Amino acid sequence: MKKYAIISLGCSKNLVDSEIFANIIEQSGYSITDEFEQAEVIIINTCGFILSAKEESINTILEAAEHKKTGKCKKLIVTGCLVKRYFQNIKESITEIDHLIDLKDFNNLLKIFSKTCKYQRKLLTLPHFAYLRISDGCNNLCSYCAIPSIRGNLESVPIENLVQEAESLAERGVKELILTAQDTANYGVDIYGEPCLSQLLEELHKIENLGWIRILYLHPAHIITDMIDTIARLPKVCKYFELPIQHINNEILQSMNRKVTKERIKEIITEIRTKIPEAIIRTTLITGYPGESENNHLELRDFIKEMKFERLGVFSYSREEDTPAFELAEQIPEKIAEKRKEEIMTLQQTISEDFLASLIGKKIKVIIDQIGEEGEFSFEGRSYFDAPEIDGTVFIEKGEAEIGEIVTVEITDSWEYDLVGRIEHG
Repeated sequence: MKKYAIISLGCSKNLVDSEIFANIIEQSGYSITDEFEQAEVIIINTCGFILSAKEESINTILEAAEHKKTGKCKKLIVTGCLVKRYFQNIKESITEIDHLIDLKDFNNLLKIFSKTCKYQRKLLTLPHFAYLRISDGCNNLCSYCAIPSIRGNLESVPIENLVQEAESLAERGVKELILTAQDTANYGVDIYGEPCLSQLLEELHKIENLGWIRILYLHPAHIITDMIDTIARLPKVCKYFELPIQHINNEILQSMNRKVTKERIKEIITEIRTKIPEAIIRTTLITGYPGESENNHLELRDFIKEMKFERLGVFSYSREEDTPAFELAEQIPEKIAEKRKEEIMTLQQTISEDFLASLIGKKIKVIIDQIGEEGEFSFEGRSYFDAPEIDGTVFIEKGEAEIGEIVTVEITDSWEYDLVGRIEHG
């Protein structure tokens, strides 16, 4: 059978597109391979969000182009957000590309392979978890973000369609369903006139074979009490809040057009932790945003010390053309942005170590992802507060389980970002 390779770069929303592209190619008589050298077709789904992502996308395309010169590859296909932003530039500068496909243009791929088929997905994740993209696009218009110009305005998927897709995924063996969007908290506003994440969760929770439902990308401006109460009440919904605050200084938040204040962010965090003591909050931050003073940075650092987020990621500001922030005065030198980023990550390392150490001797639920790669560990898995490829790993030193099984693990040791434990039986 002919082989194809697919590289999906960027976020989980992009991965869902890649899974549809992969299914189309497989319906055309190809089987997947991890090796560029073996592939007659290489498809790259690019990310164009920030500078580092654009550089990774270009480097991946160039690597594939080299394989096309020397290997079996007959078709090099490139799609995704980078293509949406820079279609003409890519077309003119990388002539090895055979087909440039605009964002989510699945019909174009069907034409390339002279194929007609439904837009189903070939899961590119491990078989026991899958992403459910509940909406695409975004209405928030954050001043630093190019996503609305790439993916357009918010476009939610109707609840009944999502339930049908989730039921199909559960029938295929998916135990952990991960809800993803540019802004999951704003889900449904365009269809139903108000946020409907709670109603969606209620329906998904009824699917018998699902064990966990995880939610990503909850914009704090759209968090409401009903959402927190629903997450608290439904046992299958992981008590994991990915709450990207980006900054905490009110002037910076206003310039970012985040539509939320420091005071409101504190209220949300307090409400979550009061109602759900076991809740884990992950956040993301931006350092070096235009106009960020040293005092603004210290305010952010002090807030992190106070809140002690269990999970946290930091990006240094990336100046993106076609965004309002690109034109702002007081652009911060990259060295200063990176220095501030490192300061926060050093602080977070200590917070993470203390949090994980506090779990030693306790029992937590873990989903088993794979057999351990290290000789001393039987399995590797993730707790309810570990999203795939974002957060930490739980290394299992003792006990038996099936891949995809959700088990109880007693924690015996902790590292900077990971845990060690043994499976409890009976």
